[in-house]
Order: sequence, then C-alpha cells, then structure tokens
Amino acid sequence: MTNPKFLVIGGGPSGLSAAQDIAEAGGDAILVEKETFLGGTPKKLHYSLLAPDMKPVEEVLDPLISSVENSSVRRLLGASVKSVEKKGGRFNVTIESNGTSVSESVDAVIVATGFSHWDPHKKYEYAYGVYPDVIDFKDFEKMLSDEKIVRPSNGQQPKRIAWLLCVGSRDKQVGKFYCCRLGCAVSIKQAMEVRRIHPEIDTYVYYMDIRTYGFWEDKLYWKSMEEYGVKYIRGRIGSINKGEDGRLIAMAEDTILQRPSEVPFDMVILATGMEASEGTLEASKLLGLEIEEHGFIKPLESDSMPVSTAVPGVYVCGTATGPKAIPDSITEGSAAAMKALNYVRRRTIKVPAGA
Repeated sequence: MTNPKFLVIGGGPSGLSAAQDIAEAGGDAILVEKETFLGGTPKKLHYSLLAPDMKPVEEVLDPLISSVENSSVRRLLGASVKSVEKKGGRFNVTIESNGTSVSESVDAVIVATGFSHWDPHKKYEYAYGVYPDVIDFKDFEKMLSDEKIVRPSNGQQPKRIAWLLCVGSRDKQVGKFYCCRLGCAVSIKQAMEVRRIHPEIDTYVYYMDIRTYGFWEDKLYWKSMEEYGVKYIRGRIGSINKGEDGRLIAMAEDTILQRPSEVPFDMVILATGMEASEGTLEASKLLGLEIEEHGFIKPLESDSMPVSTAVPGVYVCGTATGPKAIPDSITEGSAAAMKALNYVRRRTIKVPAGA
C-alpha cells in the first residue's frame, strides 16, 4: 500500500507546520510555494521581532524551514496550482513549476495561502506615495530588522515618529469593517524597538482604542508607556501635510482633550490591516471553497471546526481564514495536518461504527 499523498498550498508559517507534521506522521507531502523561498510574508518583508516577547522572527521560522528542508517533504518553489479536479475521492492537480506542468494525484489538500497587507495608497489623505517619509509598517519592519532607522527623504535619523493605527481596517469608507487584530500590537512593538535602539527618538501612537488582547496588554501596552516612554494620542489623523521645514504635519483631533491638533513629525508609520491574499482567492476558486463576508475562506464551523471546509478532503489554516498571529498560524497548520491525516485514514481503513 502506497503512502497517502497531501498537497499543501503555501510555504508560510502555517503551511510549513502542516507539511512538517504530515512528513513526521509518514505521509507524502507536496509543498507548493509561489515565491522562490520558504517562510511566507514574514520572510518576504523581513519581519523583525515577534510581539509580545520580542523574539527574533528567525528564531521561530528558521527551525521550521530547516525541518521541512531536511525532511521528506517535496518542495516546489516558484510554483502555483493551475487546476484541481476531484475524482474518485482524490484530487487530480496540475502544478506549474519552473515553466513546466506537473500532474499529481493527492488524497487531501491543505490551503495555507496567507494574507496581504492592505494598500495604503487607497487612503489618499495620508499621502502615502506622495511624501516619502510616510511609510507603512511592513516597510518599517525592514528598517528595524536592519537596525537602520532613517528618513527615506534624506537618510537622516528622525527625531519624532508617529504611528497611525487602523489604516485599512475598521473603516467603512474603504469597505474594511473588521479589526486586523495585530495592528495595535505590531505598532507598539515597533515603537518599543525604536526606543530600545534610539531612546532619543520620540514615539507617538494615534489610536481609536487599543486592542492588545490577552497577555499582550501588560507586555506591550503598559510596558511601552512605563518602561519605554511611548506616548499615546487618542484620536484620528484627518490628513498629513508637509510643513515649510520639510517635516510632516499630522492634522488630527485629540478626542480626550477635545481639541484639534497639528503636530510635526519626521516620519509617520501607517498600520495597514490584513486582507485575503491573491493566492487565497485563487485557491478558493480552484477548490470550490466559500468566501465569507470579509473576503477570507470560510471554515466549516469557525468555532468547532476552524480548519475544516465544506469540501471533504480540503482543509484551511493560518491567515487564509482571517487575521491572526504567527504562533496561531503555526498551531492551525498542525491542526489542519491532523485533520487531513485522519480524513485519509478513515477513507482507507474501515472504521468501526461509533469509533
């Protein structure tokens, strides 16, 4: 009897976790990743430290990547799934890799296609793409990773930086009604990193409300104020203009003091929300998966079966179903692998009634 074969679409945290667990359980895993490297968005965008423990991303991802690279997992990089046909309980899949098409027949599919950061160009009032010192926080992660914090406009170190939360999330004007869950935490983490590297730089966070849930409240929110001196302004920036001295002017309303404010900054960081990736939407079409109202793949039951889908043999994990942190994505990858392995076992072995 041949080993069961599984297709994992996506080589980010959840896909790596799923492929690793399948290989360790004795299954044959085919991992398809559109990039030429493993690690997903955290690797692509050079994420720096993970909140709330401020652990380098490499300490979490590199062991996963190494484990997959040194396992039986078949890795197809720079590849994409072009067609899927379910036949006789299996999935006939066509994969395009390095200009050639590969056909495979697999027993189950795991979708781990990740997310995309919302495009801040759509909030024109923040002048992203107009003023070079307005950047989004995925761009700033690279600066932190390199420990080289400079203004893009002149290469000089900034004296004052502002973070604006909820850009492209919780915003009916742009059609993004949901919270991205991580914008507050990542922005606060970044402000703490700045203060750790350059305590002379003033850091400000503009917010509607702070959502550092669970253990993140004291490790990030309170710690940032009490130990790092991060300052918070409750209010929304209405627009960002440029002053005569070349600095950015944040036009906002302080909703605690109940008055308008104009504050000069050297840099403004936009905390852009998460949305479904192009790969997630493509996978949903190929596999006939339902999309929920926020644009992500809809699980069979979000509370009791979060990695199962309405299509038997197809499982989903990580940010393909919505915003979540890297540790949660890794956990979901393992859950999807377990469900897929159990699905194949039940199909190939006659399970007694009631088992």
